[in-house]
Amino acid sequence: MSTIKAFLVAAAAYLKVLPLLHLRSLYKELDNYEDEIFKLAASGTAADELRMEVLAKRKGRVDKQIRHILACIDPEKGV
Repeated sequence: MSTIKAFLVAAAAYLKVLPLLHLRSLYKELDNYEDEIFKLAASGTAADELRMEVLAKRKGRVDKQIRHILACIDPEKGV
């Protein structure tokens, strides 16, 4: 019985940390999008401007995911 209890405690701890792990990867992805946008802005070609628009939309979606996860972690802040 203690093995099952230990497993449940470990699973509960993992589920509490899982959103934070996901947030960390989303923040890294957000930084990568920003770096790529800055790099493309330097050249200014039409193709690079189109790519910047696409990356800006992706960055917006990642930012929305981050806000949603933060709202779920701390419901008092909300979105």
